Amino acid sequence: MRISMRWKILAGFAAAFTVVFVFIAVWVIQNTTTNAFEHLSSQLHSTAVGGAQSLDTHVFADLIATVPAAPDATNPTGLGYPDSPLYEAAAADLYRILQVSNQSLPYTYFRDPADGRLYFAASSGYLLDPPQGVPYRIAASDVVNPTSYAYMERGLEQTTDEPPASDDFGSWLSTYTPVRDGSGAVIGALGVDYSLDYIDEVEQEVQRELYPVLVVTYLFLLGLVLLISSAVVRPLRRLTAATGRIADGEYDLDVASITPTRFPDEMTELAASVGIMAAKVAQRERTLTRQVQQLRIEINAASKEKSVKDIVESDFFAELAAKGVEMRRRRTEGSSSDDSS
Repeated sequence: MRISMRWKILAGFAAAFTVVFVFIAVWVIQNTTTNAFEHLSSQLHSTAVGGAQSLDTHVFADLIATVPAAPDATNPTGLGYPDSPLYEAAAADLYRILQVSNQSLPYTYFRDPADGRLYFAASSGYLLDPPQGVPYRIAASDVVNPTSYAYMERGLEQTTDEPPASDDFGSWLSTYTPVRDGSGAVIGALGVDYSLDYIDEVEQEVQRELYPVLVVTYLFLLGLVLLISSAVVRPLRRLTAATGRIADGEYDLDVASITPTRFPDEMTELAASVGIMAAKVAQRERTLTRQVQQLRIEINAASKEKSVKDIVESDFFAELAAKGVEMRRRRTEGSSSDDSS
């Protein structure tokens, strides 16, 4: 199956462009996602450290020391939010952190000295509409997985960043940092969760902006390659047609005019070579014609000589020659007899 050279060129460039553009798209998306993740991690770390310093530690200490758990039959966990000014004040501190760092979810937790387990204290989600977040004094082990629980315990000692984790509520990036009272003693910890939906949104936004640009650029480059390949193939087609005319005997064809250009290139050199070839073929054909004519003359002469030789050397010719000799002898003898008389 014959395929035009320009389509082969277009297919080759299309394959190359596809590889390059896929690489660019993957690199841009991965690089953007990585940068967004690193920025989010840094921001979350700073938010947690700064937020812990902004909390009213007296309110937090009084809350976990004096306010008991609040049973709530409407909540699947059996616990809810206490009707306490201390809890509302602690939640308000956390809500201010939420307002500074949008999409974050700050909360506090503490270790109960009675059983050594971690329990959640106030949550900024209490002031959202509708309220959300973990209930007051619910055991952390009832809500988070063992891995996150270990990070929370470490957060009571120092600022700890937890890698992305998933639970029943979604995927999160979390940082935990100690909350200290005026004497520097740890009374609990601040946890800040940030939904990884932000990373997905960044990636989707990059894709929405990047893909149209890449597609338009891709199609533009393919169109440009098609135009260039057509311009390259066009003189080649004319040269191919010229070689057909030369093959038919039109040796005086001006091949150089087929590929006119101000800047000579390989196509110009090819046209010049074809022109030289045509001239040499024409010269050789003329020489061959003369040689054939000369050979015909020589063959005719040789044929005539051979025919004469064949006649001379034949038995019939020998008999005629002998008869001629005999006739000449008799004629000579007859003349001699007449002279004697």
